[in-house]
Amino acid sequence: MWQLWRILSSEPYQSKLRSKSPDLHPTQDNRGNYIITAGERVMVKSGNPPTGIVFRDRSFLVVYEKWSKEPDELLRYRYHYQRPDDWFVRYDMHETELPGHPKYHLQSSALGAGLRLPTGAVTCENVLEMIVEQFVP
Repeated sequence: MWQLWRILSSEPYQSKLRSKSPDLHPTQDNRGNYIITAGERVMVKSGNPPTGIVFRDRSFLVVYEKWSKEPDELLRYRYHYQRPDDWFVRYDMHETELPGHPKYHLQSSALGAGLRLPTGAVTCENVLEMIVEQFVP
């Protein structure tokens, strides 16, 4: 979580944020795993108001990460970036791989419903860098 704060507090990120201190919430589940979220919802639907890390253009990034305590390991993530016109891209990592559902994958409104492109592992920092360099003016 401190790595995410370090990135968000630096330039060029600060100048592109609508809220200079987005809400990051660490919690614990019933197994002692840590969950870090930014945003009111884990699943974002078309037309949802901006939540999580909100940028000046009202686009937003919803973050969900599940970490094991021992060993300190990322078990699952979802990074959902959505623009005001409802275009979105989401990077997912699931704890297990299922047939037709790669462990690491990308979904996008441009691809259509139900299509998942296999990817390698990404970090929230990677996604923030993509957003700032490619999408937020």
